[in-house]
Amino acid sequence: MSDDDAPVPEPGDSPRRRDTWIAVLSMAVGAGMILWVLTRPVGYASFGWFAYAPLSDTMFVPGSSRLVVMQVLFGLGTLLVGLGGGFLLGRRRG
Repeated sequence: MSDDDAPVPEPGDSPRRRDTWIAVLSMAVGAGMILWVLTRPVGYASFGWFAYAPLSDTMFVPGSSRLVVMQVLFGLGTLLVGLGGGFLLGRRRG
């Protein structure tokens, strides 16, 4: 088998271009997640009530689990933007 029999890659098939698009896509998804989280209300009741049980010293604030989910989504979005940007910067200098 000679070198002439090797398949010629298509111009748009380069792994470098594919990796760049994946990094850009991850940054776009991460930025979208961050913007989505920032435009949502925090999750507390909009009319301002809370429940308090004086004998047990416990308090219930509605929507507190939603706050945790929003923080996790914000963190994942930030991570995606950072990883994608770092990958692109590393590819440019390499």
